[in-house]
Amino acid sequence: MIDLNDIAVFARVVETGSFTAAARLLAMPKTTVSRRIAALEREVGVRLLQRTTRSLNMT
Repeated sequence: MIDLNDIAVFARVVETGSFTAAARLLAMPKTTVSRRIAALEREVGVRLLQRTTRSLNMT
């Protein structure tokens, strides 16, 4: 079942364009943000974000 908190984290990452900025705004470690996004991607069965060392884009 999809966790609504994971969706909120995903929305914040998309809004800020950064895992680091989202983590700062959500007051949680960047690793937690990354794990929540990974869990959401597993749950929906698709990759939601295209990550590179310099950018972050929605798929």
